[in-house]
Amino acid sequence: MSKDIREDNLKYLSKLSKRKFSRVIAWICLFIIAMLVIATLITGIMGSRLFMPFLALMITVPFFMYIALWLGKLLNGAGSDKDEEKENDDKDE
Repeated sequence: MSKDIREDNLKYLSKLSKRKFSRVIAWICLFIIAMLVIATLITGIMGSRLFMPFLALMITVPFFMYIALWLGKLLNGAGSDKDEEKENDDKDE
């Protein structure tokens, strides 16, 4: 019984560490997007020739960030949690 509890605790702690990493990456992405918004506004107000490149970055960077986060989640086996829950349900029956 105590072995099961230890295994559950280890699984929980590993999930927490993954969440911390995901949160840090999400905050970095938000910071980059905020800086792009500010740069786009400044170049738009000043009438700089860099406005269009910043506007293009505003559109493409969040898309690529989403793809990168999705791939990271996919490669880390985020779907395996659902598989484990199914296995646990089968054991209960």
